[in-house]
Amino acid sequence: MPHLEPPHGMFHEITEPLIALIIHHGIAGLFISSLLGSTIFIPFSVEAVLPILLGLKMDPVQIVVVATIGATIGTCINYGIGYFATELVEKRLGEQNIKKAKDLMDKHGWPGLFLILVAPIPLPIPVDPLTVIPGLAKMNFTEFTLVVFLAKLIKYTIFVAVFTGVINMLHI
Repeated sequence: MPHLEPPHGMFHEITEPLIALIIHHGIAGLFISSLLGSTIFIPFSVEAVLPILLGLKMDPVQIVVVATIGATIGTCINYGIGYFATELVEKRLGEQNIKKAKDLMDKHGWPGLFLILVAPIPLPIPVDPLTVIPGLAKMNFTEFTLVVFLAKLIKYTIFVAVFTGVINMLHI
């Protein structure tokens, strides 16, 4: 596997160790980074490093599956925070903001969540922190997990397919 250094200046200091983890540890690093980057604790968009992994000639199917599983677990952590730490979240965000978020979730349900998660939001804006809201709204956990998994799977598949096409077209 070729040796690459993580890009400098493009990413916030918090995300540079995650990028290095992916570059230096491959699929295991991708799993950990996609899991952590999908939580509310670390602002990281795994889509930004997919071209690097493809440039390292890693298996595109493996990239999609591992990133999807890691990101799904990370968003389940967010759900759990919303579900079990409602009072803490309310103190942090304010009761009125929580009410608005719950109303939005009640109004749009899983289709709204799916559209937000599958949308190709411009990189590197992570939308995963929004997955606290279904926990606050007490959305069915199985339904939540299925929606997140499918949205991530579709999104990462599209990104990998596009990046693979570009890499092949440029003969990189």
